Amino acid sequence: MDQVWIELSKVISIFALAFFSFWPAIPAGLALGLSPVIVVLTTSLSYSCGVGLTLLIGQKLRQRLQRRAEQSNHRLRAIASRYGIIGLGLASPMTVGAQIGAGLGIALNVPPRRLYLGMSLGALVWSILLTAASLLGWAGLQAVAA
Repeated sequence: MDQVWIELSKVISIFALAFFSFWPAIPAGLALGLSPVIVVLTTSLSYSCGVGLTLLIGQKLRQRLQRRAEQSNHRLRAIASRYGIIGLGLASPMTVGAQIGAGLGIALNVPPRRLYLGMSLGALVWSILLTAASLLGWAGLQAVAA
């Protein structure tokens, strides 16, 4: 029973970390000994929750975000303009995160369902890639140490 609580606390920790800072959560989850599948699922779900929460409260904050988006995030705005929701979905996890990326999508008038799906898929892609890279790096370190 104690082991279940320990594992659950690890998952909750990684969920919380990924909610605010996506990519460090992946190696942290692996370092805590979580399975790669659990890491991918937890980080992707957490990121999607951040996007969803932003979309729920986003309409009220739209004007504020539009002003802020005009002042900063020019590179992300250019990616979104050139590559659409797919570009925004793939760039946000590794640059500005779920909340700002979703806010920018709202400011650019991307329909909420498309925005949620695109950003969630972007998080899933990055979760898989970063988990695989972390595992390969860890295996390489173990091979060098052996």
